[in-house]
Amino acid sequence: MPAILKLRPRMQRLLSPAVTQAELLGIIAWLGVLLASPVIWGLDLMAITLGLLIVFGCHRVAVNYRVWRLLGVVYAVLLCAGFAYVISANVELQVFALPLAVTVVISSAILFIAVADFLLCAALVWAVLWPTITAGFYPGAQTYLFIFCLSSVSIGFILSFSYLKNLRSVLLVESEFRELAQTDYLTSILNRRAFMESFAKLIAANEGGWFMMLDIDSFKLKNDQFGHDVGDRILCAMAASLKNTPGSHSFGRIGGEEFGVLVLGDDPWAAGDFALRLLQAIRSSVAPPHHYTCSAGMTRFSAGADMSAVLKCADRNLYTAKGNGKDCVYLDGARVRENVTKRIPKK
Repeated sequence: MPAILKLRPRMQRLLSPAVTQAELLGIIAWLGVLLASPVIWGLDLMAITLGLLIVFGCHRVAVNYRVWRLLGVVYAVLLCAGFAYVISANVELQVFALPLAVTVVISSAILFIAVADFLLCAALVWAVLWPTITAGFYPGAQTYLFIFCLSSVSIGFILSFSYLKNLRSVLLVESEFRELAQTDYLTSILNRRAFMESFAKLIAANEGGWFMMLDIDSFKLKNDQFGHDVGDRILCAMAASLKNTPGSHSFGRIGGEEFGVLVLGDDPWAAGDFALRLLQAIRSSVAPPHHYTCSAGMTRFSAGADMSAVLKCADRNLYTAKGNGKDCVYLDGARVRENVTKRIPKK
């Protein structure tokens, strides 16, 4: 996924509070105008007021990116339509139409997540308010009206473009630092801290599943015999096996040659099948003479489990696997075997 697409939810979350406050101020201003205006309340004004409140409420809770963008434009246009209605009904207020249009266009420049949204909003605002700007208030100055229109849009465009460009740059740098902080430098998978955070989030979210701790068999011997470059190659192959074996929720490097895997669900057959498929992928991930195996200890975790206790249980199972021939998986003190990880088909 392109980096800019990954930034969209983050930008939306950052801009949402400012947009909400700006829209709330707009509603307050609208209600103030209604209270100060001699215009008699009717169905039109009630519809505009109700529409503003509905759009405002929907915009606050909107999650979908496109819907959130659209509601921002709809709100601005609806608010200007309301002001245009009041100005048209009060001749003495028409002098405020020009500064109102300029103010709305420029002030909305930093409230949109895309420059195209601002340009669309600016065009619609001017289209709505332009009929209320009568030439009688500005005799012989029609040219200047167009200059005000173009200037406000140009200034708003520069503000929007610069603001969004800088915001994206800052968020890209932040994302890169976050990824570096969460990724193991050699294998490019989650490091211990990030993996444990992922584990803690699952428990806090009342999710249950299986935790598996894996340790590369005789890794120090491989390093001493073939060199650290081969050891690094084995670690990278191990990470690739974790990535390419479907069925896990998350995985990471939690120690030198130790790795952790989380599998969701409460089916022990599926968890055991995943573990055996993973060990098989590991055996064939590097060609002889540098081929290697892994031992694994697996345990169940449930909602609200003590993560430390889960780790200790998996560690005990791991060392049981190490002491019983290696290259195998142990669950609750018993070896996971091929013939017990497959369901008996129903007749």
